[in-house]
Amino acid sequence: MENANELKNLITQANNICLIPNESEPESLTGSLALFYTLKELGKNVNLVSEKFPEILDFLVPSVDYISAPKNFVISIPRSITDISQIYYEKTDENLKIHLTADNANLRKENISFYFQDAKPDLIITLGMQNFKKQLEKKFDSFGYLLGSPILNIDNSQNNEKFGQENLIEQRSMSEIVLDVIKLIDEKPIAKNVANCLLAGLTIYYENFKSPKTTENVFLLASDLMKKGADNRQITDSLQKTSEKEMFLLGKVFKNLQQNNKFYVSVLESADTDRFSQSEVNYSLEKIKNLGIQNDLLILWPSTNSDPVTKGFLYSKNQELLNKAAFLFGTLNKNGFALLTLTQADVNKAKEEIIKSISE
Repeated sequence: MENANELKNLITQANNICLIPNESEPESLTGSLALFYTLKELGKNVNLVSEKFPEILDFLVPSVDYISAPKNFVISIPRSITDISQIYYEKTDENLKIHLTADNANLRKENISFYFQDAKPDLIITLGMQNFKKQLEKKFDSFGYLLGSPILNIDNSQNNEKFGQENLIEQRSMSEIVLDVIKLIDEKPIAKNVANCLLAGLTIYYENFKSPKTTENVFLLASDLMKKGADNRQITDSLQKTSEKEMFLLGKVFKNLQQNNKFYVSVLESADTDRFSQSEVNYSLEKIKNLGIQNDLLILWPSTNSDPVTKGFLYSKNQELLNKAAFLFGTLNKNGFALLTLTQADVNKAKEEIIKSISE
């Protein structure tokens, strides 16, 4: 490992550490959990920034009480827009209402910012992020306190933009990279929960060890993790099962499937995706990939965020097509998907724009 001493010092000298996995990369979630458990045992204050882990990883996820998170929430209104003359709140069993009286009628909801204001972490560790700003820009209102902190950037993508103070970019599984980091900072044998997370990541990356990339060393590593307590049967059963939520979403995808030129397109209603976190949607779409679909598949839905946008995925075996879609409309997923976001509220117009742009 290059710059091992610098990397070790960066982590060991930090007391408050923020872990940010790429929620569209399943293995970055398992890697972040392995680091979370390790850093907690080393006495670090660790904040794991993730909306929600998918149901199939429930067996790896700690209880909510074990996860620290930012607690100081701020509502900010520029005084250049208006002054606030009165503030009071109502608290009931169901909700909390905060009432603000503005001095003039110029105040609009787009003038109001909502964010956390916690102390900046000593270190941010990102996993599976190719472009920190681009992939987190929609969250900066909530996580603005992260800006300006040193970053350890862990990834296995050639497209990584090396945005960190330290960049650990290697062409192998995230689990193998994370394990090397853990060995660097912790001399004790890895714990069972860490071994479970790492073996789950290996299973995902090497496609249940059926991938041509699987080497003898990978099998030896998997065997060693099982000797340390990783439960291979539980991991395999959990990763392969299809949850009720996944069945629901897959049914909606195929129910709405239509052919548009050489693309298969499925447009979902926002209500269909409201109940899912980003990572749960990603895992559901991984199931589609495993069905052996040969055609280019475009799946889109309107975002329920405050800014009206269209989100979606393009699945294709044509890497050039994926690269083009990612360059124009989003980012590239390592597992054969381009993740798309368009500043277009009309999903059908967004669909036409994508198909026209990437077909030219």
